[in-house]
Amino acid sequence: MKNIDTDFKNSYGKSILFLGKFHSATKEELELFLDKFDIKYRDILDDDISMSVEGSLMSPLEEMIADEAYAKKIPNYKVDQFEKLYAKHLNSNSILISLKLSNNQGRLSRLLQNEHLDNKLFLKLFHMYDWGEDGLFDSSENMETCTLFAKRFYHKKRFDPATFHSPISIFEIAIMSEDADVLEALFSLPDLKIKQSRFRKKRPINIKEALATNTFLNQNTLDRLVRLNDEGVDYFLAQNPIIDENIANILLKRDNIETKKALSCNENLSDAIFETLLLEDATHINLLYCQKIDLNRFKKIKKLHTNIGANENLSDEVILLLIEKNDLQIQQMLSINWTLKPLFLQKLYELQNRELFPYLAKNKNTFIEILKELYKKKDIDVDISLAKNPSTPKEILEELYKRDEFLINESLALNESMKLEHLQQLQLDPRLMNNLKENQTFTDNILLNLGI
Repeated sequence: MKNIDTDFKNSYGKSILFLGKFHSATKEELELFLDKFDIKYRDILDDDISMSVEGSLMSPLEEMIADEAYAKKIPNYKVDQFEKLYAKHLNSNSILISLKLSNNQGRLSRLLQNEHLDNKLFLKLFHMYDWGEDGLFDSSENMETCTLFAKRFYHKKRFDPATFHSPISIFEIAIMSEDADVLEALFSLPDLKIKQSRFRKKRPINIKEALATNTFLNQNTLDRLVRLNDEGVDYFLAQNPIIDENIANILLKRDNIETKKALSCNENLSDAIFETLLLEDATHINLLYCQKIDLNRFKKIKKLHTNIGANENLSDEVILLLIEKNDLQIQQMLSINWTLKPLFLQKLYELQNRELFPYLAKNKNTFIEILKELYKKKDIDVDISLAKNPSTPKEILEELYKRDEFLINESLALNESMKLEHLQQLQLDPRLMNNLKENQTFTDNILLNLGI
């Protein structure tokens, strides 16, 4: 069985036949490479040929030469196999020094096309690429380089391969990549803007803003983003949980209200930054909703807001204090807070405040026995909530379904615990289709039937 490494070693002092087109190296570059091993480059069939390499787009004459070489039982390999061997034998340091001295952009571009280069060398070469005056996708050369980068580092379960040739691939790598070196390479790219829907919440519109959202940045890239002193970048950095107290203070001192609001939603704020933002009217409400609040932080809060009841990071001590506050709106928010333990929801139920019942009926953590008790209340608001709750006992969901009331059906259409046959029956009402589209049980069945 032929082996390219063995046949290459057997070529020392002999010649290798090259046929067709090679994208990753010129004839001269191949000759320089082969010279290190005392191997001659040939494009005609000589007696000292020990192996052949076939590139793409061979001419009729080259096809004839290839057939003749095959007849002589000369081992032949495809260009991809040779590029793998070529990449393995390259001296990375020598190449990088040579390119720095010569600034041979043509050779650099050709090397980037070799998919067998290790990522470390590829990224160093990518750093050295000269984008010129054009944007990332404004010239065929730049577009090709971006495409090569995307094919290496754009990883998504489902996507159209055409995305490799689109700016969105570079943009999404900046958001999704977990490789700090890849992210650092993206920082130096020319600006690239992506349009976002005006109706969605604020999202990054360029590469540096996208990078600012990524939690896998190394310290160097993080520091460079901070030094930009750009309002858009600062906004997304402020929400990034990897920033430390020093960076948070820098962002605070820039005194931008949107950045402060973003910072108030950062899940890893220090106590010092928390206390500073607590003094700001514009960030007070966000803090109560987003931040981890233990007893020490709770004592610092002078004015409560309903939002605190929806906070998913409350300590048990704080939850008990809030239940005892006897603030109906906060208790209602606590009742639908899915992070509350069932025992706390039971305490809320034991208050026997009817205005809490629809909220408790909606919470999937509410004890089953309490859900059954709530159903006995014969309250339409409670029933609507129970119809939406995936923890509602099956027999109650069945009874609610049989009532065939539109307001209840709206909730049942959203409930992933509903029997599939009932969901399929509900789709006969066109008014419920939007709700059904949000139901994972219903949509999974559609995809299954489509073979997706």
